[in-house]
Amino acid sequence: MAATSVAVRLRHYRGRADHPAMAAVSNAASAFAGTPHRITPESYDVDYANLTNSDLERDVRIAELDGEVVGYGRVAWADRTSGERSFETICHVTPEARDHGVGTALLAFQLERVAALAAGMPNALDGAIVAGYVFGRDERGLGLLERNGFAVVRRHAELVRPDLDGIPEIPLPDGLEIRPIDPHDGAAVRRAFDVDTEVFHDHWGDVDGSDAAWHRFKASPDIQPELWQVAFDRATGEIAGQILNFLATGGDGTTIGWTESIAVRRPYRRRGVARALLAASLERVRVAGATTAALDVDTANENQALALYESLGFRKVAEQLELHRPLGFGGTRA
Repeated sequence: MAATSVAVRLRHYRGRADHPAMAAVSNAASAFAGTPHRITPESYDVDYANLTNSDLERDVRIAELDGEVVGYGRVAWADRTSGERSFETICHVTPEARDHGVGTALLAFQLERVAALAAGMPNALDGAIVAGYVFGRDERGLGLLERNGFAVVRRHAELVRPDLDGIPEIPLPDGLEIRPIDPHDGAAVRRAFDVDTEVFHDHWGDVDGSDAAWHRFKASPDIQPELWQVAFDRATGEIAGQILNFLATGGDGTTIGWTESIAVRRPYRRRGVARALLAASLERVRVAGATTAALDVDTANENQALALYESLGFRKVAEQLELHRPLGFGGTRA
């Protein structure tokens, strides 16, 4: 595909018919980044049927070269746990299409759309920012965002435990016990969602506890309650902490045990709950058929989560950078 022979065409989203191509774009970008994460069209079916603060007609564009889908961009907004409103620019482009201005075209659309959204909510914009995300290996994507006023504010890492040998046995603190969750117990699944929302309000970024988020959660193929490790307080019956494990196929076809949504409630922190639950989760996904484990982490997490995960055998394989720019920064530069 010669760089001078084709032009980028941005078109509107066409619904579920676009999901296989969007998944292929996302997976190509993940492979380029070195992460084992892969997404299925079915995940898009669930997510795009239940978006929060994102309009499918106005906030999504599909990028094509010669009729082939090579990228997509979406805009959404959220109120962050730190108090400011964030306009999110979500974008994926296949590595082969990066010489054709696809990212530039999508970013220009997104920034124009952000400006239109912001114009309609002037009373909620004190300290508002625009957020962008790029894989650490994507130097061109990083350069594009930096030329347009974005600066790196946070680093997120994807960690992999390459095997599931030698998993330590780590007991929970006295008074806590792990209990199984029935996948058909809607109240128990909802409680896990609510605990996840509660705990992550204490962390960086934004937390979505909306009805749409709940519908995304319960319908997602990654929600596999039979694999969850949930610690209960014997005395009160309250959830102390949880890890919402799931199995998925990696880029090399192997089964990965994702030990994700590691959440410990405030009264139970600093007692070794997360370490015990993670060790139990590694054993649970191993028994379920996983050959490796993976998770994502905010490398600046104030609870030193990265050090905890590395102490249990996880190693960084990929990085995603989070960049912000002030809402009022003008223009788009290629």
